[in-house]
Amino acid sequence: MSVLPRCDSSLTIATFDVSLVSKTSECDLTRLKFIDAYGLVGTACALRATENAILSLPTATKTRSHLSTMGFRDFIADMGNATGLPAKPTADNPDVVVPLRPAKDSGGAQVLSNLLWEQLTDHVAPQVLNALSEGVWEMVGNVLEHSGTDALIMGQVYRGSRGGLPPDHDDRVQVVIGDTGRGIRESFLATGAYAPADDIDAIEIALEYLVTSVVDDPGRGQGLFTTMEQVLEMQGRMVIRSGSARVSITEAGRERDLVPYLPGVIVALSLPLYPG
Repeated sequence: MSVLPRCDSSLTIATFDVSLVSKTSECDLTRLKFIDAYGLVGTACALRATENAILSLPTATKTRSHLSTMGFRDFIADMGNATGLPAKPTADNPDVVVPLRPAKDSGGAQVLSNLLWEQLTDHVAPQVLNALSEGVWEMVGNVLEHSGTDALIMGQVYRGSRGGLPPDHDDRVQVVIGDTGRGIRESFLATGAYAPADDIDAIEIALEYLVTSVVDDPGRGQGLFTTMEQVLEMQGRMVIRSGSARVSITEAGRERDLVPYLPGVIVALSLPLYPG
């Protein structure tokens, strides 16, 4: 069953999952005005998972240009259709620190980590960079280890001084990794180590210490637990989406929601540029 976004104006960490429409072959972005890293990675994963998807691009020239800057043109070109997006954006956006791109092996995680350090060193607190870099290694490693597909990643900075941003984007950096593999629950069932009751239960198990990794690597083996702890220490937010479940984690607690089914996993880290 295909599930694709259809938006009124924005696709963000708050709106993407409620914009999904089941049993459709069209991804309608004609009215799109704003999209964040979560919305773009989610849209890319949904398109990957849908055969013969029809993509309707935004009518706004500025939005089309920004999608190219975010790496979406290269992504749809790889799928065989780059019509309608400028080959070169009409305006640069330095806040796109990691355009949408695949990571096919551990070397990809290194490249992405290096990009984050190069692009963000002068713009965010060192502890934020450490958390993002370690999170990239952990999440890309999980994708390659469990899903059987490559990872899609994007990173972007949002500065409130520019105005017009959604409330949860002011002065924050967002890094998102997604795949279209078998998902967390199916990965656990395949190993036989755990038998989650559903997708929400699977995410909760994955967040426990020393659960998800089976590799002998000093940089890995801590599951998502350490990444989650670092995010919470800096008043950030972590969102994990797998199958038909989404868990959002902040200092205030966890929100657990049922969402339209998408294969694979999407993980988002959203951190303040300079934690208080």
